[in-house]
Amino acid sequence: MKKYCAAFVLAGILFGQASAFALGEEKNLKGRLGVGFTSQIATTSLGSIPALSAKYYPSRSFATSAAVGFDTRSGNSAFALGLKAYKNVFYESNLVFYLGGGLSYVNNKGNKLQASLFLGSEFFFAQLPSLGFSFEAGIRGDSSSGSFALRTTGDSFLTAGTHFYF
Repeated sequence: MKKYCAAFVLAGILFGQASAFALGEEKNLKGRLGVGFTSQIATTSLGSIPALSAKYYPSRSFATSAAVGFDTRSGNSAFALGLKAYKNVFYESNLVFYLGGGLSYVNNKGNKLQASLFLGSEFFFAQLPSLGFSFEAGIRGDSSSGSFALRTTGDSFLTAGTHFYF
């Protein structure tokens, strides 16, 4: 009898969790400010520069962000300052899918500008509605090799960025 009760309780919990994800309105972050980090602002020959980030939604379908990142290790010091714009194109109750573009200033063995075009998603757990996890993929153009070059970019939700929305 205890086995059946435990199975019934477990099934109820799992069904309740699935319902929490399936029900609800589309995600609307209008007027909210997110503070966190991103690894999608700029890259150097050693990899991406993690940055502290602020992301603001002036409307339901548009967001902007600013980020600053630095590394003060001698010989490999780096500084990056970036701006991004996002256009939300698909919504679910705990997910926003977007297209966007960005421009970054990078100081690492010389000054350079990097531009990017990307697509990505920010998702939320029903139990943590103010904490967004994002992933992005796209193309980036820069002059870090001395001449203009294009490269593909991509980061999973574990490394791309996390923001807490107020």
